[in-house]
Amino acid sequence: MKNDEEGADNPTAWSRLSDRTLTVEQSRAVDRLAIEAYGMHSLVLMENAALGCAEWLQHRCATPQITSILCGRGNNGGDGLAIARHLTIRGWPCQIILLGPTAKLSTDAQANLRILTAGEGGLPIEILDGALPTAARARMSRSTVVIDALLGTGGGGAPRAPLDDWLREANKCQTLRVAIDVPTGVDATTGEAASSHFHADSTLTFVAQKPAMALPHAEQVFGRVHVLPIGIPVQMMQEILDKW
Repeated sequence: MKNDEEGADNPTAWSRLSDRTLTVEQSRAVDRLAIEAYGMHSLVLMENAALGCAEWLQHRCATPQITSILCGRGNNGGDGLAIARHLTIRGWPCQIILLGPTAKLSTDAQANLRILTAGEGGLPIEILDGALPTAARARMSRSTVVIDALLGTGGGGAPRAPLDDWLREANKCQTLRVAIDVPTGVDATTGEAASSHFHADSTLTFVAQKPAMALPHAEQVFGRVHVLPIGIPVQMMQEILDKW
């Protein structure tokens, strides 16, 4: 696991915190407490997460890459939509494939969809609730980066249709494959991977590694794990973690 400390207000303290392992429930509790007890808006946390991912990708790749981003209906998909916006600002051509219908998106994912599509300069998004059409498959095959923002920590177990089809297509790509938080089809606690899981070269996870990322075989399913901050001040993080 690698800790990415850019932007932390105290790199040494951040490194100590990000070296911890948090369960999925604890990670969600960190978000909830930051929002409810400390007044941080959930959209701010999502924006910080997305910006961190975009900056990591920009640092990882010397030049803008043709990128396909697979987005689910929940907040992991919201992260993906926000990442697409930040990458586009940086000159990266992005194909966005979103699991519809949009009425089922989480509140924060809907907010990022509105931002992304606002005005005449809004990004085109393919909204699907079925298998990938031929044109989308062709565009994905030409991508040099594929991002999995489908399910995140809720993505354990065998992916159901149409996501299993999307993942099979993504895994065919001879490209850099990056998972946001947790690869779809991989259990964040046990590391058990479904046969159709997303084959990540790198996983960008937030605040702390998840239990399965510390297991001996972790790199086989997560690739290289990078822990990114989401803008929660270190002192606030410490206070939250001290509650356990």
